[in-house]
Amino acid sequence: MITPESPVPQRGRPPEKMGVKMKKIVKTAFAAALALVLFAGCSGKKNIREVRKPSENIDSTAWIDNLIDGKAAAVKENKRVFLFFSGDDQDGSSAELKEKIFNTSDFMDEMLKSYVLVNLDFSNSLYDQAAAEPDADEETKTKAAELWVKLEENMRDASVYNIEATPAFFLLTKDGYVITQVEFEKKPEKTEEVFEVLTGLTETIAEYENTLESCRTGKAEDRLTAINKLFDMTEPQLRYLLTDLSAEYIKLDKKNKTGMAGAHVVAMANANAVQYYLDQDPLSASEEFAKAAESKYLKPDQKQQCYYTAGYLFAQSGTEDYAKVRDYFEKAYEADPESPYAETIQSMMRMMEERYLDGAAAGSEGAQSEAPAEGKTEAPKGIETAPARDGSAE
Repeated sequence: MITPESPVPQRGRPPEKMGVKMKKIVKTAFAAALALVLFAGCSGKKNIREVRKPSENIDSTAWIDNLIDGKAAAVKENKRVFLFFSGDDQDGSSAELKEKIFNTSDFMDEMLKSYVLVNLDFSNSLYDQAAAEPDADEETKTKAAELWVKLEENMRDASVYNIEATPAFFLLTKDGYVITQVEFEKKPEKTEEVFEVLTGLTETIAEYENTLESCRTGKAEDRLTAINKLFDMTEPQLRYLLTDLSAEYIKLDKKNKTGMAGAHVVAMANANAVQYYLDQDPLSASEEFAKAAESKYLKPDQKQQCYYTAGYLFAQSGTEDYAKVRDYFEKAYEADPESPYAETIQSMMRMMEERYLDGAAAGSEGAQSEAPAEGKTEAPKGIETAPARDGSAE
């Protein structure tokens, strides 16, 4: 298999002229989320529902450089999306793959029959262009700012699809659901080798698309079964992309006859919380879990998980409102006092109380920021401590 070679930059401030500061590996979804929290203090609350409108006159006969336009073209043309994350001037493979395969007429002519082609590139040269010199003219600064907006959008999508490094390839539905990641045992040297791998995915693609169609048509009980099946078919770290199907599940199963509505309530809270994390808004992420905890569909262990996660995220925001953090943890304990995590939750409450009291006594901003300190106050095993990429409905 092709191993990831180049780390994908994280979101944050526009880079300085040297792009090396952007080259940090996003090892896990939590690492990405936690990195974004560091910027929360200097970022206002954003609306996660606000999404840039697609561009006008999208040219879908060539590679599209952003996913919003790519998905819009796919919907219009009723095609799938072939998504390619690259680092042309840094990962040692992307540029060569493009020259030999992905930019050739043989590849594009065949692929464009069924796919819209989207390439999100994270080359150092692009970040250099997005960092205009202080003495640059206004036109150059404007173009640099516009490029940075596009790069930040692409970095967000890299986080959304849990990309750690380039090159990486995915097949998406026109909705943006991940049918499968495309992996190669060895780096392809010619177009035929890529098509051979794609042909081998024919049954996987058909099963996914048929299951998705079953989620949207037919009897309610069949649709509910199909939605749960699609969750099972989707990689755990990418299930939160199915949040609209979780919402549909709850509508179809208002009386919770399947006993699974609670799992989908948690999945929706998780999906929204991930988006708030990407918007550098951990407090709103916390609120998503707190609201979910009040749902009538939740089982005691699910309610405990939601309240605990709400408290943890609220604490990680750097808040001084210990009373609210404690309230969330108390509710987590009370939701299921016989659970294997109840004692650990109580221990966490005591540890956090000590930290907040120590911070208040010291009057130190640094002391406040350590409540709780990552790696010192560990979460009970099995309970989420940040928006998880696993929007599991199991």
